Amino acid sequence: MRLEEMVSNLFMVGLPGKELDTDTIKVLEQIKPGFVILFARNIESASQVRDFLKGVLKIVKKPVVFAIDQEGGIVTRLRDGFAVSCGAMALAATDDENNAYVAGKILAQEMKALGITWNLAPVVDINDNPSNPGIGVRSFGDTPQKVVRFSKAFYAGLKEMKVAACAKHFPGKGSVNVDAHIDMPTLEKDLSDLQRWELVPFVELMKEGIESVMPSHIHLPKLQSQRVPATVSREIVTDLLRKRLKYSGIAIADDLLMGGVIKKMSVEEAVIESFKAGMDVLTVCHEPAAQLSAFKTLTKAVEESKELENRLAESLQRVQRFKDTFALKEFSDEPNFDLVEDQKIMESIAEKSITLIADNDQMIPVFLSKDDWVVTVKTSRLVQVQEIEPNIPWVADKLSKRFGSRFFVLEKDKEFDLSADRCVFFTENAHLSDWQRSALEKARKNFKKLLVVALRNPYDCFVVESSSICSYGYEMVSQKALLKVLLGEVKPVGKLPVEVRR
Repeated sequence: MRLEEMVSNLFMVGLPGKELDTDTIKVLEQIKPGFVILFARNIESASQVRDFLKGVLKIVKKPVVFAIDQEGGIVTRLRDGFAVSCGAMALAATDDENNAYVAGKILAQEMKALGITWNLAPVVDINDNPSNPGIGVRSFGDTPQKVVRFSKAFYAGLKEMKVAACAKHFPGKGSVNVDAHIDMPTLEKDLSDLQRWELVPFVELMKEGIESVMPSHIHLPKLQSQRVPATVSREIVTDLLRKRLKYSGIAIADDLLMGGVIKKMSVEEAVIESFKAGMDVLTVCHEPAAQLSAFKTLTKAVEESKELENRLAESLQRVQRFKDTFALKEFSDEPNFDLVEDQKIMESIAEKSITLIADNDQMIPVFLSKDDWVVTVKTSRLVQVQEIEPNIPWVADKLSKRFGSRFFVLEKDKEFDLSADRCVFFTENAHLSDWQRSALEKARKNFKKLLVVALRNPYDCFVVESSSICSYGYEMVSQKALLKVLLGEVKPVGKLPVEVRR
């Protein structure tokens, strides 16, 4: 096997659209990646995805592992035409790990029907910092025990359908207050701290046989000698993950074009340094020119270094073992899953997740007059890759129309000075947003009765004293469940999976 072919098996690339255009074909022909990651931008329907994957295989002319971030909730790539799960924190709010298992199994079954055999989930970060902007509801909870309980169940569902899983983001970034998509967070913990807390879910999932682990773009000054992301640190990837924890599965880099890396080094440097550190799969999700340059640079570096040649042999052993099990070689039957039944199950799970925090103002079930207000922010999806424009939540619009009440869309530079008897106020991470917090405080003064509806992180429920309820996300499956609870059609039985101190 030529050197280029061997190096190509380490690369995971993202492709720009739903069709194989000239630039995409060029990347595939020149890199011939062993792995391809799919985003919402690649997906239109089940048949289109299958045709897309067939086209990739035809160009690459070798087995490929197709991966996706199908966590559920706010990180959901397969939406229209697929069963959508509520997210990790919502699953934990049902207080029944079987719901996580069932959700994982359904997601895996639908992925597998398309030819996607690697789910880059579950998130096993412990969200013990309410100010964490990048994790939040993507986490199962704020203690190792909660995260272990539900992540193991979710993984069991994937495993049953023979879909590979990925524990992320090693060694854990639930405590940080910077989003690694934007810049490099710092975690000021030593090894004993990590062993007592962050590492617990990773270790437990390793015992279950989890197939891959994703190191994060965070810096741990008490474990690292240089101020670089863990992704490119031998002290984290080799010394901690491989030697101390004795992990023998795949180590996959989070996207090497994220701010947490690219603000420190070029993508070419990131690919070489993460490979040197012990990474097996090198992920470049965007920018065809960057993907080609990174591939050529690493190939040249390996050609000139005996040390990197040995590293290549080591990674290829793990990669080949993984590909033997999960790579797509050819397509068999047409997609076969019962979307109606799958979605019905997902909706039932979501209904059990809606959590009433308090009803101080006696607002549940909701009743509004024509003079009352429904106030909402637009949901932003600010996590991972911003692929969808911010929009008005369906549930807020539906509630307003149901009662014929007045409707107000709150934006950052918009004056807010409404008053009436009642108000239902939909938020998205108001606890991290000064302008939302200010509007909530005004609403508390101006309305006799106030219901705060936290569409994302539940911490919004504690910004002001009021009635408050949370859905842990705003995929339609959660919004529909939320509306049923608001109208009194379903009781709110969810339990808050995080502890909140005012």
